[in-house]
Amino acid sequence: MKITLLGSLGNINRIVVPRLIADGHDVTVISSSEKRIAAIEALGAHAAVGDMSDVTFLTEQFTGRDVVYLMISGSSPDLFGSAKQLGDIFKNAVMAAKVKKSRQS
Repeated sequence: MKITLLGSLGNINRIVVPRLIADGHDVTVISSSEKRIAAIEALGAHAAVGDMSDVTFLTEQFTGRDVVYLMISGSSPDLFGSAKQLGDIFKNAVMAAKVKKSRQS
């Protein structure tokens, strides 16, 4: 399967990405930092650097993917407002890209 994950190589993806690749999946990891490209590619995944609040960027990354893993993170003083805004962005990108499956955490 073609899978795209938000969350760079944080606590979840640093464990999940190697397993998905070992299982034969085509994995893209979205990161906001170009410094993570080498580490992502060293695992055998594709790196996509951009802003997870950019619906156009996310739509491009989600297009043609079977599954996307969505993660809301941040340290905004208005965590609930920020989460709602990101949720709306994710929803719009997933719908525009016509992703078959998605999972939010």
